[in-house]
Parts: sequence; structure tokens; C-alpha cells
Amino acid sequence: MKIAVIYQSRGGNTKAVAEAIAKAAGVLAEPIGKTFDATADLLFVGGGVYAWGLDKDFKAYLETLSPQNVKRIVPFTTAGGMDKTKDIAAIAEQNGIAAAKERLAVKFGLKNHAGFGGGKSPVMLTDKQVSMVNEFVGKVLAKAD
Repeated sequence: MKIAVIYQSRGGNTKAVAEAIAKAAGVLAEPIGKTFDATADLLFVGGGVYAWGLDKDFKAYLETLSPQNVKRIVPFTTAGGMDKTKDIAAIAEQNGIAAAKERLAVKFGLKNHAGFGGGKSPVMLTDKQVSMVNEFVGKVLAKAD
């Protein structure tokens, strides 16, 4: 099974979570950018929540994902308090890509929020957050086998 992790991050919170997911899955996390032209059976894809919604560039990037390249996505987000994983899943499903029922929303409050001057230093996940990510990835991969 081919697994990939892509993310969008302004302040570093989502990057930290993406890297923890990638480590647990045994792959590298890549920031969004050019069109995703690799193939993946399972694509962990995440972004931050800003002003109660997903970043517009992240949403536009999600719309470039193709069912010819991606079989299923696993959405994740970081936010002060909102869970927008359903929005990521909805965009993927509109493109004909299945979305896993398992989703991860990691809440940071205002810690390192890009809108409040975050992103100046690397984000370190707490032990509890790392444990949550590891448990999440374990469940997803167990169901995927």
C-alpha cells in the first residue's frame, strides 16, 4: 500500500502534526505546492483552520487532487477549536475520491496561530498530542490492511 502525507501550514501547527503522522506511517510529509502527481492508496491530507474556514489556497489545492492518483484520503486539521475535516472530505468526495471515516482534528487554542504572530519557532507537540496522532494512524492503517 502506498501512503503519502501532504499538508498546508501557516504557523507550524499543521506541519508538526503532518510530520508526526508521517513518522507513524513511515513516510515523509510534504507541503502542498505543485499538483499532486504521485499516486497514493492512502493520502493523509491536512490544513489549518483560519477565520472559521480552510485556507483558500489549501481548498484550491484539494480541488486539484485526482481519483486517478489518490484512492482514499484521510483528513486532518489543526485549529483553535474548530474541526473542518468534514470540509476536506467533502472537497475530495466532489472530486470522486473516497474519504476515510477516520479523521483527526488537533486543537491548539491560539498557540502558534499564524494570525497572532505564530510560526516564528518550531512547534513541539505535547506527549498527549503525539500519542493521539500515533493512535489515530494505527487505527487508520489497521483498517486499511
